[in-house]
Amino acid sequence: MSLLSFEIDPNKVLGVTADASLEQIRDAYRQKAKKYHPDAGGEDWAFRILSQAYELLCSARVVRAAHFEAPRPSAARAAPKAPRREPSAETVHAGLHDKHVDPSHLVAVEHLCVRYLWDQASYLWLGQGVPEERRFLSCSLNLSWPDALRPDRDDPIPDHAAILEILAEIFDALIISTRVVNSRSSIEDERFSGWLSYAGFDGSSKALQILHDSLRSRGLGLRQWSRDLFIPRAWQFDRKEA
Repeated sequence: MSLLSFEIDPNKVLGVTADASLEQIRDAYRQKAKKYHPDAGGEDWAFRILSQAYELLCSARVVRAAHFEAPRPSAARAAPKAPRREPSAETVHAGLHDKHVDPSHLVAVEHLCVRYLWDQASYLWLGQGVPEERRFLSCSLNLSWPDALRPDRDDPIPDHAAILEILAEIFDALIISTRVVNSRSSIEDERFSGWLSYAGFDGSSKALQILHDSLRSRGLGLRQWSRDLFIPRAWQFDRKEA
């Protein structure tokens, strides 16, 4: 499988504005996917670029939302919703949380995976040596510090500059030591944010463990949750819309 090693402008790929809502991003992705999905005669590489743009914009939108609200509970625990024509396109569940670490030293990390949505019959043989590219389009780790949900978020952090430097070092080390497909990071308004993309779940999970160990060795901790975005494995295409 080819790895993407060049920069893409996700807004241009999907044809949405920088302030597009998550719903607008999904609608744009679904419309273009009908044209570029391999089942519709599209090229695999083009569909993967489209999916990576979708992943990146969804990640950025979720990170922005995390500044104002906690991660939503999983679909299994959420209140019942009205019947839908399609299966749920997203699930969220809690992950690692170093509760013994000072909240000001916790790094918020979302483990985001874009998965294919399988029917029940197909799912039964997924564990029998099926390649990752048949199950995942991409996975990413989305880092943010300080954690927007810490209870003392209005209090100053004495070692703020030192922590930013540590996070930059750890992030750069992950790029070198793990099989990153693409990455971005920035320090703005005394906040660190980073995005590391991987070809599949195994790579992103190993990177998450390395990240956790690295943070703990430097006196920091992790508050992590996982988000799965599902797309149909086999699309029902309307040629008139494509």
